[in-house]
Amino acid sequence: MKEFKLVDSDYSEKFITSLHDHYLKRVAFYETQNKDLSRFSWTENKHVSLYVIKSYNDNFSYNDVNNEFANDYYLFFATVNETKNQLFYIDLYDETNNYTYAKLYSASQSLSWIISEKHINVDVNKIIHSSILSTFGRFYDDTRIDIFNSSLSKQWADQEYENTLKNLSEPTVITSFPKTNKQFFIDRYHFDKMLNTINSSQFTDEFNQCLYAYEHEKWFLCAAGLGSCLEHLMFLVLKNYNDKGYKTLKGLPKNPTAHNYIIQFRQPPISISSRQETFFNILFMVRNAVDHHNTGKTQKELCDLLLDGISDLYNDYYSSSVLVEKNTR
Repeated sequence: MKEFKLVDSDYSEKFITSLHDHYLKRVAFYETQNKDLSRFSWTENKHVSLYVIKSYNDNFSYNDVNNEFANDYYLFFATVNETKNQLFYIDLYDETNNYTYAKLYSASQSLSWIISEKHINVDVNKIIHSSILSTFGRFYDDTRIDIFNSSLSKQWADQEYENTLKNLSEPTVITSFPKTNKQFFIDRYHFDKMLNTINSSQFTDEFNQCLYAYEHEKWFLCAAGLGSCLEHLMFLVLKNYNDKGYKTLKGLPKNPTAHNYIIQFRQPPISISSRQETFFNILFMVRNAVDHHNTGKTQKELCDLLLDGISDLYNDYYSSSVLVEKNTR
């Protein structure tokens, strides 16, 4: 088994920048609104690892004069990377120069064969399926980077758009919980900052499970979970104030409901207004509005609203509960 090699930084930076620019231009072609960017795996602050595999193909363009192939054939795929963009390369031309591999007709089949033959080691659960592509060209060629990347980026973004378009236009079909092939991609950057600041392992675990459900289109599970996260975050806000001597947990039942939390938020020092109370009531109504009869687009937008609500709760209330001075009275 060969190992992927991390491409040197100078060429890697040029390649990644070029591919990303082409990719974002194609995403913009679809007139995508911010709320729909989760349909694409490499927008906003998301990161990916890019993998390029040189392999055999029977349809090379052969140059008799120079006695060489005019172009090489490559498989390409990407995986989710939580921290940074990276580029990896491997030459499997000799390993794939056989009839069994040559007769495979799709990039997905070719990659599956390479993995099954243990020529590479990759976590298939992290592969972005819409990014599994093939192309002809020259990989290590500074003068042809844009040519190499323009087709890849177009295919990648097009497949992500088309795959999610059907899902969002139909009612949700009840299926078994998937383990791979997620279609939606959360921009985790600002959520990671939120989770690091809150620093609660229980809340982090609950919230990450909601993001998993979101990315796998389990909208009912996502909405129910986000509603619970909303209540949990409200509790953490109250606890922060209580730890500063404000007695904000006094009167809160042992098994509080959303209504109980809203009552506590009416009290000083939080003292939400009637409009702010309406905001919280709307969020909890949204949690209960997701069902299997809505279209995928409607359910996704309701979950987006809940995610925005949690962000707003964190920015507007949690931060204040951390920064508040101790109550000395």
